[in-house]
Amino acid sequence: MPSGVGSTRVPRLAVVAYTEYLRDPRVRREAESLVEAGYLVHAIALRPRDGRSPAHVGGVHLHEVPLSVRRGGKLRYAYQYLMFFLLSTIVLARLHSRRPFDLVHVHSLPDFQAFCGLPVRMTGGAVLLDLHEAMPEILASRFRIPASSVWVRLAAFLERVSCEFANHVIVANDGIRAALLARGLNADHVTAVYNPGDGAGPIPKPEEIARALRVPQGPLIVHAGGINPERDLETLFRAVAQLPAVSGVNVIVAGDGDPSYVRELGQLADRLGIGSRVLFVGNVSREEALSLMSLATIGVVTLKANPLTELAWPSRITEFARLRKPLVVPRLRFVSETLADGARYYRPGDADSLAAELHSALVGLGSMESSLAKADAICSRFEWSRMRPVLMSIYKALEGPSAS
Repeated sequence: MPSGVGSTRVPRLAVVAYTEYLRDPRVRREAESLVEAGYLVHAIALRPRDGRSPAHVGGVHLHEVPLSVRRGGKLRYAYQYLMFFLLSTIVLARLHSRRPFDLVHVHSLPDFQAFCGLPVRMTGGAVLLDLHEAMPEILASRFRIPASSVWVRLAAFLERVSCEFANHVIVANDGIRAALLARGLNADHVTAVYNPGDGAGPIPKPEEIARALRVPQGPLIVHAGGINPERDLETLFRAVAQLPAVSGVNVIVAGDGDPSYVRELGQLADRLGIGSRVLFVGNVSREEALSLMSLATIGVVTLKANPLTELAWPSRITEFARLRKPLVVPRLRFVSETLADGARYYRPGDADSLAAELHSALVGLGSMESSLAKADAICSRFEWSRMRPVLMSIYKALEGPSAS
């Protein structure tokens, strides 16, 4: 690589991500960790719809392309992915021509974004591809199309050639890694670096956030994250409506989502007779979200079952485990394989099953110490303090002479 073994100059690294940099904790955490490790880091990302971000954030030089994401169908996504690929490639090539990069860390989606690093590879640099999710499973799940569909097969092809082009691939969990290996990728080429549940700054005191948001007294369930159909809050609401009235359970919903969908959820709560027990607090900071989650009586994570969620590891599980909250989660393949008996499980999409598990968890809080300890031990493996050395060892390996 350009830096060479034993070089004293500061290694230069580019981060490329089809995301709004300031709102993506995985991208920011990894980039800022590189700055702390002595790298000079440039990040290329989307421009937020509400205007440009600062040019320097946490020691990272930020370059935003003039493109904002809009929701749509397959063709809309394909257009946006292609436009970002072209624009980011131009920005990267221009920066590289001025002062060459040693490494490009490309975040997917889309997988083919890895090829924006071609100029860097041609001059002896390396490309690291970071798969946040598995693209074939995303297409199959979001658009409800079979694995035999031409779109899914095309996604699998692009995933394979993109991974083989990259010098190394990191994935967000071992479920995605298993899927890649099943599709023929070499095990030595893929490393799991989880999205950890830590890394936020000091969180507000729970009593302060409770007072500010007027959080009701009594047993509490907290959803803090994206608000979309895949999170299956409908099943949660129907389950809460089935709980005995004396349980007094309230639900806090914090996060961002399509306004029309959020309204539909509110209307559903009203129809179920629990409208007064569901509080939508809107988007909150990561620190405020963790403070809210610390108020939860039990850690509830809901998801629909589909090819994507069967591979998923929601970071909220790790966060609730670290907060020592008894876990109630969907019985999805990778989640259940990983947590084993560290959680209670309900059948995805089954409100009766979820209601039964919620009731059992609420009445048996005092007898769940064993599962709490098991969940904490399992999830501690994914904390940033353990993931960061894994990531740094990959960077160091890519700086070696064999990387190119």
